[in-house]
Amino acid sequence: MKQTSSNPTRRFWSTVSDEQLVNLDLEIDNPQTLPGMVQEVPADFKDAHVEFKYDLRGQEVEEFSCVHGHHKHKAGFVMKLGDLRFMVGHICAKSIYNEDFDQYVADIDAAIIRRDALRRVRELKDAVAPFSAWLAEVGQSDIFKHWSKLRGQIDSHMMWIFDSLTAIAHLDPRITGAPLPKTLCSAGAAPREAFDQVIAEVAKITGLISQEPERAAGIIGALRSRMEKAASRVETILQQLQEIELFFQPSTLAVICKYANAEDNPRRRTYSSGLLSITVKNDKGYKTHILMPKGFAMPSRRPIEAFRAAVSGVKSEPIRKARAG
Repeated sequence: MKQTSSNPTRRFWSTVSDEQLVNLDLEIDNPQTLPGMVQEVPADFKDAHVEFKYDLRGQEVEEFSCVHGHHKHKAGFVMKLGDLRFMVGHICAKSIYNEDFDQYVADIDAAIIRRDALRRVRELKDAVAPFSAWLAEVGQSDIFKHWSKLRGQIDSHMMWIFDSLTAIAHLDPRITGAPLPKTLCSAGAAPREAFDQVIAEVAKITGLISQEPERAAGIIGALRSRMEKAASRVETILQQLQEIELFFQPSTLAVICKYANAEDNPRRRTYSSGLLSITVKNDKGYKTHILMPKGFAMPSRRPIEAFRAAVSGVKSEPIRKARAG
């Protein structure tokens, strides 16, 4: 709940909603272009509120004229009173408004800090929302069933391959003759469970982003790190799932069959490869075929790339303190 002052002009920005504030520019480079600018002090000038800050010190621009005494300056404030605007230089502002101006400045400084927090959190929300939706879509697809089914078929019907493939896959491809799947038959491989953990992690991140904007923005570096790690974990899982395609590559199947025919019991089992298939024949002439899963397709990696690009574009430095006039 935002606190408001008894004098609404000194706490004007605390009454502005987040939805309005997030899209506002509170700092300006050329205040003289604003409509309704007057060069004389309005009678009720203390009822105005600070609308913009400007600071062009160090830049080669023409100095502005303060409405109070027309002192020349390059840093100050645009005050707004109804439809009227007037410029107050940062030096004379304090002496004319006294302690009242501290509250004027504090009001817009707080608004700038909150706006920056809102914008940074919005960037994270805009990044994580489509990524989360894509994760849900992949999680509901059949890709994990295809992976588990193929793994189960190899384990049940080609036990030597299931027990030996991981070790052979870690040999140099220059020795084996082709790259081989390293995790398809490895102990403890569980891409479905790993993927569910990523979904849970992204849900936690979403919850953290949805908290008080300034609090969320204060941990934006940690949030960005967690989001990048989540993307990396998904990449690893997709690499595991893509081993289905690798397994059925002609060169891969040829190497697997070569090793199986040499190392398994050739009197009891022989192996051969076909188009997207591998066959084992036992000593009684019975054949078992394992085929490329029908309808198997890898998910697009574009959502991960877009997610990473969006996350890398979110600044991770702490929220700055707006400089007082």
